[in-house]
Amino acid sequence: MLIPYAIETLEQEKPTANRAIMGVCVAVFAGEVLGILPASLLDALVLRKFHPAGLIGHMFLHAGLLHLLGNMLFLWVLGNALCSNIGNIAYPLVYLVVGVFVASVHLLFKGGPAVGASGAISGVTGMILAMYLLNRVHLFWIAPRGIARGHNFLEVRVWAIVIVWLLLEVLWMVAGEGDIGYSAHIGGLAAGLAIGLACLQAGWVRVTDCDNRTLLDIIKGVRCEGLPSSSRAIGVSRHTQRRRRDSQARLTGSGKEWK
Repeated sequence: MLIPYAIETLEQEKPTANRAIMGVCVAVFAGEVLGILPASLLDALVLRKFHPAGLIGHMFLHAGLLHLLGNMLFLWVLGNALCSNIGNIAYPLVYLVVGVFVASVHLLFKGGPAVGASGAISGVTGMILAMYLLNRVHLFWIAPRGIARGHNFLEVRVWAIVIVWLLLEVLWMVAGEGDIGYSAHIGGLAAGLAIGLACLQAGWVRVTDCDNRTLLDIIKGVRCEGLPSSSRAIGVSRHTQRRRRDSQARLTGSGKEWK
């Protein structure tokens, strides 16, 4: 089992909005488990049809503790990185738009009740792929004794993780494994990727000089990481200068620092 715990990006601002979304998810789950929230309210938030309550509310419901923990783990690592870049105003808007889109795809192609933040997280993953595909994700590897041999920490590029995840999603979808909206997950990834590329092209979001090339840079044939492009901030901001003076960059999601 591979557990991501951080992605190497420069934290441009505190990802308050993402942490707030995570807090709402945890609070709703706790309210359900403790019986604080009425069953009628929770039932209204389940995605069943094209109704605002379900289209938005399902993103904050989870079917169990493992479902919640898995989604919050990926949201902590990837969501913090994206929110830190695009800001605390744009991030929740993007998150909700992609979540509603994924919910619509689910209703059109699969149907049936659905809960969980995984669709919106798929969209976040797509934007991360557009912006940070060459950045490294830090993973903790849980393996049987004797296989890992003490090497329980790995660093893998974002693109490699997304490709493996996508292949598994396709295989599980073809095999019909479980009552999971795989098509919606794939649709969310595609939507997030398209939004990320469009935002980079328009200059609405930019990576820093400390980051690797974006997918847009690669498509355009920008080979040198130092060359300016529509997806890369020209020059270095005061924030980045301060970070460089301190000789520190932050592993988004972990609270640790690397040099």
